[in-house]
Amino acid sequence: MSVETKDTSPRRKHTLVCACICVAAVLAWFSPWWLGGKVLAPLDVMHEMMQPWRGTDTEVAVKNHFVVDAVDNYLTYRITAADSYHQEGWLGWSTLTYGGTHQYANTMALYYDWTMQLHRWFDFWTAWHLGLIGQFLLASLGMLLFLRGRNIGPLWSTCGALAYAANTQFIIWIYHRWALSAFCWVPWILWAVDCYKRGRKPMWALVPAFIAMGFLGGSLQHSAFVALVVAALWGEEAIKAGRSWARQAQVLGRYVAWGVLGTGMAAMLLLPAIAAYRESSALGLHSTANMGLYPKGMLQPVLNLIAYAAQVFPSVVGRPSTMDALKVLKSELFFVAYFGSLPVLIAFLACFRKNVPPLARLLILIGLLLPLTPMVKYLYQRMLLVWIVGGIFAFADFMQRSGPTTRLRIAKLAGIGAGAVVVLWTLASIGLAMKRGQVTEMLHGKFLNDGGGGAFGLFKPWMQGRLDGFVNDCLIWSPQQLVPLALLFISLGGLALTASISDKRRLAGSGIVAVAMLAELMVFSSRWVTWSDLAKYPLFPVTPEAAALQQHVKKDDRIFTSIKSLETHMAETPFVPNTLTAYGIATIGGFDSIAKDGMLSPATLKADPRTLGRAGVTHIVTAPGNAPQEPAWEKVWSSDVMELYRNHDAVPRYMGFTSDGAKDAFLGNEEASNGMALRETLGRENMRSIEVPAGTRWIRIAENEGSGWKYRVAGSTEAWHPVLRAPDASMLLPLDHLPTGQPTTVVMEYDPPLRRTGFIISAAALVLTLAGAVIASMARIRTRSLGTA
Repeated sequence: MSVETKDTSPRRKHTLVCACICVAAVLAWFSPWWLGGKVLAPLDVMHEMMQPWRGTDTEVAVKNHFVVDAVDNYLTYRITAADSYHQEGWLGWSTLTYGGTHQYANTMALYYDWTMQLHRWFDFWTAWHLGLIGQFLLASLGMLLFLRGRNIGPLWSTCGALAYAANTQFIIWIYHRWALSAFCWVPWILWAVDCYKRGRKPMWALVPAFIAMGFLGGSLQHSAFVALVVAALWGEEAIKAGRSWARQAQVLGRYVAWGVLGTGMAAMLLLPAIAAYRESSALGLHSTANMGLYPKGMLQPVLNLIAYAAQVFPSVVGRPSTMDALKVLKSELFFVAYFGSLPVLIAFLACFRKNVPPLARLLILIGLLLPLTPMVKYLYQRMLLVWIVGGIFAFADFMQRSGPTTRLRIAKLAGIGAGAVVVLWTLASIGLAMKRGQVTEMLHGKFLNDGGGGAFGLFKPWMQGRLDGFVNDCLIWSPQQLVPLALLFISLGGLALTASISDKRRLAGSGIVAVAMLAELMVFSSRWVTWSDLAKYPLFPVTPEAAALQQHVKKDDRIFTSIKSLETHMAETPFVPNTLTAYGIATIGGFDSIAKDGMLSPATLKADPRTLGRAGVTHIVTAPGNAPQEPAWEKVWSSDVMELYRNHDAVPRYMGFTSDGAKDAFLGNEEASNGMALRETLGRENMRSIEVPAGTRWIRIAENEGSGWKYRVAGSTEAWHPVLRAPDASMLLPLDHLPTGQPTTVVMEYDPPLRRTGFIISAAALVLTLAGAVIASMARIRTRSLGTA
């Protein structure tokens, strides 16, 4: 498929109108915030299902508990970033989880995404929503410009742009934001490459710039997906280059240069994130060794292939408020990759049609086939994002260029097939209605027994309501099925009208297809997206339990959260891991994709007071009925939903020793009586100030050692000394270079070398990219000069 060669004034006006429609649509989607004062966050899950916010109430009324990670991870990441920006101006180390981590290297937290910077200047919810609006605008406008550049008309370019912005992978992961943050830049990569190929040489620099933005916006996984899209772009151009080795080398060299520069500009994230991932993998956090070839068995690719059929009509496999039937096929609702029933159907057919743009075909094949390979063990079925990009391109191209015969044939065949399915489904629904009691009883027996229902299985009536709702949704006359079914048949009717010889009917048919497609996406989104009223569901309010922790747990203290039961821990455990970071309270545990190889392994944490105490754990928090048995734990506070115990075996976070023998005795797991508590006065994450009494020769800090920590005497100009790693992986500061006989103050700073190196590489890559743009522009001017000579 050739790209546009000319951009006329009317064309630009049409594109501008389309862009205005996209902007209006995105703003309308967020009107519950700017017009209604609600926030886009599942805060109902926090207050209805999680302790201590739900209290003793066991009645549950939530919309979508699937996205509970938004509460204990992704909202807390943003809170951490906002606090760090306001206090220190940057985010680096964090003492709040795992006993100290390189938090800036947490690839899942998206700290390098541009929307994080909004928290520097706006209040939390304004920054949260402005970032989301900006990303949806980038996604829609980028796809609009790409499709227009591929000679797609205004209507289908706008439909494709809005379908891309509202695709289900963006919606399902809207709180996590990995997919949206990375792939909102993908259409801009496609557009910039097309512009360069059309002769706009200054666009050369935008390609690696947009690649870098995609890398910086996503997790390591999503960076790999962006790279797959770029590989498909190269594949399209390589196919067109033919058998000329010189031309192939030129094309490959250009894409290698773009890839290297884009990766280089994202080195500020990639270097530390990859290092942190490797360290965490060594601890078993990402272990795939015991998964086999496929994580869910050798039948997984076969069943996943069958599950692809559900992408045409995902309503049939459940919704968050009922059950996830895709698990039967070794998949999940999280991996639904939907952008309208008719568009998905046409995208599947594109695999077998000849006149499909090579780029669309490559993206579709990559996105559909790679999840069926053992790569799914590492990249998951999130790779379907690549299929979405290709599928939307294929659909828009089909609606723009296909002939009336082809459209009518597809409308008829799809209509006949859908009609047959409706007949069979109706018969099955009648049978289900007759046996409904037995089916419901069977499901209750399977999911409502002890241990059933997952981490929220404590709420049996709620679980029963979900099961009953799922059975009801299986009936074809359920509104949950009738509405999307009606929209499917309406879109097929519209497709048939587009094959008419009448201009009015063709226009009406196009409008029907467009409206039905967008309505389908809105129906899907309405089942996943939660708008919360802060007056009813505030974000991390100070409950009596939170107030007790703030009173008893001091700045240098640390908590261990003891889980009563894995089957019900999300419903029973007060302050599940990571949620205490919102209150600024440090814990020895966590729920992250990275952890330090530090004092204690996250996988082996137990309520042993001596072991935890030497890691600086001063308190244990747990649910009633789960009291620790050792006498060193003293209960200091309790309520109906939480108990707090103090650890009498805890050692101070900052300890001083006056001799090597005293230090060695402590690190040899002997008594700590020879050590003295020191006071840290500055109280920042990346900068410390410790008051040191006269005669102190060693400082031991009950915190994970991390590369980048350094120290020296306050006010001195001496060189910085690196903090050492103690035998127990804590921080160790030798003070043999300090003057004796007088107290002093030691200052510490965190300056991670990988962060510094990453920024240097990123700056160098940026300079090279700009130089490449200048060279490309000069080559264009030289070519023009030769042409006019």
